[in-house]
This record gives sequence, C-alpha cells and structure tokens, in this order.
Amino acid sequence: MSVRRAILTLGALSVLTLTVAALAQPGQNGGGGQNATLSATITTVPALGNVVSAASGDTIFTIDPSSGVVTRSSGSGVRLTSATTRALVTITCSANGNQCSQAAVNVKIGPAGSPTLRARTLTNFTVAMGTAVLATAPTTGSTITFQLSSIGNGSSGTFYVGFDYPIAGNDSGLSSGAANSGFYVDIAGAPTTPTNGPTATVAATVFRPISLSNPVGLQFGTIVRPATGTGTVDIDATTGARTVSGGAVGLGSPAPTNATYSVTGEGGQTVSLSIPPSFVMTTPGGTATVTLTSTATGSQTLSSTLGSAGSLGFSIGGSMPVASTAQDGAYSGTFTVSVQYN
Repeated sequence: MSVRRAILTLGALSVLTLTVAALAQPGQNGGGGQNATLSATITTVPALGNVVSAASGDTIFTIDPSSGVVTRSSGSGVRLTSATTRALVTITCSANGNQCSQAAVNVKIGPAGSPTLRARTLTNFTVAMGTAVLATAPTTGSTITFQLSSIGNGSSGTFYVGFDYPIAGNDSGLSSGAANSGFYVDIAGAPTTPTNGPTATVAATVFRPISLSNPVGLQFGTIVRPATGTGTVDIDATTGARTVSGGAVGLGSPAPTNATYSVTGEGGQTVSLSIPPSFVMTTPGGTATVTLTSTATGSQTLSSTLGSAGSLGFSIGGSMPVASTAQDGAYSGTFTVSVQYN
C-alpha cells in the first residue's frame, strides 16, 4: 500500500519605509510667478507588502494610480495581500499676491536611489489626478514629465502615482527579506525644468518560494487478514512503527513506513499545513478508509529568520481496518497535503 507524493498548493503578504522631503521652487511664468513658492510632499507612500518571489525570473507588480489596485503583470511571483496601495503627492503654492494663479507647475517623476535585496528599479510611472488639474499629458516610460495647471495661493493640488515594481526571482542570487526601491517627484514653476523634490522608498518584504517534498510515502506493508472479525493496522506518525491487532498479522516485507515531508521557504515565517483527516484506498473488493495522523498540523513556523532559508519537517501515519472478508491484492490511494504562507 502506498501514497503518492503530496501536491504543493502555494498561497499568496510589508515593511514600510518612508522618506519625505520638501521642495521650495519659485514659479517663473513669463515673470508673473517670480514670487510664488511651490512645495511638494509625498503624503502617502505605497508599500507592496509581503510577496513570494518566483522560482526563476522577475515578477512585475503594477500599481494602478487610479485605484491603488495591484496586479501581477508578468512572472509567477505571488503577492500575499490584496490591499490597495498608491502614492499620494500634494503640491502647495504660496505667494504675496496672485502669482500662484499664474504659475503652472512642471513635474518630473522617476526612480531614485539603488534598489535593495530582491527589489528592482521602479519603471513605467503613471499618474492619476486627485484635486490637481492636468495641463499636459504625461510622457511614458521609466521617467515621465507633465504639467499641472496653476494652483491658487494658499491652496494645494493632489495627484496619485503608480508604477511597475519588479521583484527578482529566487534564481537571481539576491537576498530575500525587507527590500525597497525608491522614486522622486521633482517640481518647478513653468517654464523651469524640475530638478529637485521629495523622494520615497517603496517597501516590499520578499519571501523565498515555498516548496514541499514527500521523499517517503505511507506504506502499510503486507498484512494477513484475521480469521474472523475485523482487525486494525496502524502506522505511528512519529516513528513509522506498525502495530496490528484483532487477529491481523503484519509481514516483514515490504517494510512499513510513515510518510515524511519537508517544507522549505523563508526563515522565521509562519505557514499553514492542510492535511486531510482521512482518505480512501481502492481495494480489489471495493474501498477502504484510512484515518490519518500527523506530527504537525495547522500553523507552523519555519526555522531560521527573515532573509535566510527556513525549513520544517513532519510526518504522517495512519490507521485502517482489515476485515476477515477483505480480498487479497494491492490496496492503494492518494491524499493531498498543502502548505502556504500565512
């Protein structure tokens, strides 16, 4: 009697790092905005959250500036939360007179700093207007520029920023853990080219892919049915030792074994094991139900710490009845064990 390899079901999770700077830039709109002072703040910084990197290749997560919805554009990595996230930028203007109403605002957005760990450089920036009014359409690409209509004195205008966030795969050789990648928002009063502004880092906690292996299956071995009544054969989940009762007899070959499993993934993270309480084996005369026991169930924690590989081992045993009327032959069946990050 044997059980096939368990099937891995991978479930789909942020450390937020905020860097905010302010910019004061005089407006220059044909001389009419010389005394206007503009400032920009990245009021809300997005965070990708916990993500599982792909086994190989980059995965690109796209943040929609209009809704904050995050979608996977390519690759096989998994984001472990469905929470929305987007950057909110607030621009204010102050002046002694009406210069703010005369000064359009030039904006430039692009990647900033060097990405850390498995985070890649942010690309394909996009914007959606909040209270600000778009004067010229944004360009496209890794660095974009556009112009906003003037902002009244003592008033503010807002817009949202979205982008593509690539996460390197497990085959990249880069470290897992708390990663980040940054962007800047430069502003200037038209027609000046923006060169200064606030920056922010977008956090992502990157986990190694989770894997589940089943090197040894559950084996009851060869059993001689009892002469009368119904006996029981039991495989201890911890030791793999076989116990027979009720007149049944266990033979020495093939050797009985418990099923053993190994989980590998991100160190220190909790995972959930899903193990069925029983499964059905097909027999020459019909079916037989096996009741399962396990050395670990539910929520478990992988060894080690974030940024390192972690592991967890467990094993499964089982018990089944053997009636005097049981027919000779091979009994076999399968059950599915799954594991996912919490």
